[in-house]
Amino acid sequence: MKTVIDLDDELLEQARQELGTKSKKDTIHAALRLVAERSARLEAVRELMAIDRDWTDIVDDDKTPAVRRDAA
Repeated sequence: MKTVIDLDDELLEQARQELGTKSKKDTIHAALRLVAERSARLEAVRELMAIDRDWTDIVDDDKTPAVRRDAA
């Protein structure tokens, strides 16, 4: 469906950089997908936190995802 909307160009560019997308369409779709899937991710985290377990040392430092820092 095509829709004409007025977008904040700075905000769109920030989202594009954060999401690693190339086009406006891809950026908007990725952002919508991220929001739409948010409740499922939160529920998964709640389920994991409800497990009675010592989580110490479960994730090694070398397995922790690195934060992507794009050059401005």
